[in-house]
Amino acid sequence: MSTKGKPEKYTELTERQLTWEHYIYQWISIQLIWIYVSLRYTLKIHGRENTPKEWMPCVVACNHLSSLDPPLVSVALNYRPISYMAKKELFEKPLMRIYNQLMSSFAVNREKLEISTIKTAMRVLKHGKWAVGIFPEGTRNTDGSISTPKKGVAYFAKMAKVPVLPLGMVHSVDKNGKKRIDIRIGTFIPPQDDIDALSDAIQDAIQALIEETKSKLPATHTPL
Repeated sequence: MSTKGKPEKYTELTERQLTWEHYIYQWISIQLIWIYVSLRYTLKIHGRENTPKEWMPCVVACNHLSSLDPPLVSVALNYRPISYMAKKELFEKPLMRIYNQLMSSFAVNREKLEISTIKTAMRVLKHGKWAVGIFPEGTRNTDGSISTPKKGVAYFAKMAKVPVLPLGMVHSVDKNGKKRIDIRIGTFIPPQDDIDALSDAIQDAIQALIEETKSKLPATHTPL
């Protein structure tokens, strides 16, 4: 039986998807989505001083609120090249598959982490310039908190010996119905051998960024 078109095929990246040429495709894709976002939302970025000046391998971890999160995280981090881990279902429809390929994303089976996905994440992190973007909850969580995360972020950080950069995202609305998105960038969390402890540290850091952002929202805004 042919596996052509099946999402498992997209657990791997081609060499071309980690080149400068493909980074331009990613940048263009983000710009197109940014036009849509800027018409509907006000975007506020906090903590950009924590963004590394040099492109370096790391794992970017953020809470997950909407399908717009990957390009918004890239905007927050000054368009640095990030290869996002995306659920395999997002590769089933042609338009979403093309978008994810342009974004240099790769598929993950949320029920069972496949060897090909692990190898792809490690190859990205060993590339030297690209980061791996992961939403550690494994699914969108719209109640403004971070649920118990899966341990993939900590696992990849440990195996590749790279730090984790936590981000916290908050959606809010003002009394006139104008929506706002705040993204707060934290400081690097160094890798460690204890995956459970590292996973807890990542969760705590993201939750702290979320709570700090909520506490500093204008009085006219209500978190969603």
